[in-house]
Amino acid sequence: MEYFWYVVAALGAGVGTGLAGLSAATVMVPILIVLCPSFSGEYGAYQATAIALASDILGSAVTSSVYARNKKIDLRHGWVMMTCIIALSAVGSYAAYLVGNVVLGGFTLFLTLCIGIRFLIKPDTSKSGADSSDVRLGVKEIIISVFFGLTIGFGTGFVGTGGGMMMLVVFTAFLGYDLKTAVGTSTFIMTFTALIGFISHSLIHPAIILERWDVLIICIVTATAASLISAKFANKVNNKTVGRVTGVILTVLGVAMIYLNYFH
Repeated sequence: MEYFWYVVAALGAGVGTGLAGLSAATVMVPILIVLCPSFSGEYGAYQATAIALASDILGSAVTSSVYARNKKIDLRHGWVMMTCIIALSAVGSYAAYLVGNVVLGGFTLFLTLCIGIRFLIKPDTSKSGADSSDVRLGVKEIIISVFFGLTIGFGTGFVGTGGGMMMLVVFTAFLGYDLKTAVGTSTFIMTFTALIGFISHSLIHPAIILERWDVLIICIVTATAASLISAKFANKVNNKTVGRVTGVILTVLGVAMIYLNYFH
C-alpha cells in the first residue's frame, strides 16, 4: 500500500511543479509522513524531505526547460533572489538534521490555501499592458529580493522545499511577474536549490540513498513525467486557465494538508 502512496505523492508533486512551480515537498512530505508507516521513525521526516528534493531536481529542470522555450523565464529581475536562496539552502539543511523530525508548519499550510483562493478569485495575475521587463530592479526590489531570498533559502534546506510557493508570491506580488513567468523562473531556481539540498541531506544522512533507493526511483520518475506533461499543458493555455487550475490545486492541497496535519 505504501508504494501506492509513493506514486500518488509523486504525481501530485509533479503536477504542482509543472502548473504552479510548487516544490515537491509541499505535497510529498505530508503524504509520506502521515500515510506511510515506514517514514514514522526518528529521521522519517528528514528522509521524506530528501526524497522530495531529489524529485524536485529533474521535475523542476524539465519544467523550466518547457517555460524557457516559451520565453517565460526572467532572471534579470530574479538573480538577486536566486543568489540568496542558493547560499542559504545548505545552512537550512544542516539545521534540519540537528532539530530532527520536521513537519510543514501551520503557516505554510494555510498560506497554500490562501494562495489557492486568491488564484480562484483572480486567476490572471498579469498586469494590463505590462510585463516583468517593465519593472526596474531598484533599491526597494533588491531589499525585497534579499529578504525573501535569505528566508526562502533557509526554508528550502530546513523544511525540504524548493521554495516555489513563496517565490510565486514574491515574483507575482512584488516583482510584477505574470503567473507563467513566475513559475518558469521559480522552477529554474528550484533546480539548483533542490540539487544542493538533496546533496546536503544525503551527505549528512547517507541512509537516504542506501535504504530508500526504491522510493527515490519511483518518486523521481513519476514526478518528472507529471511535471513535463503539466508544464506543456500550462504553456498551451491562457493565463486565466492556468490561474484557475492552479487555484483549484492549491485550495484542495491546502485543505488536504491541514486535514492530514491536524485532524488525521
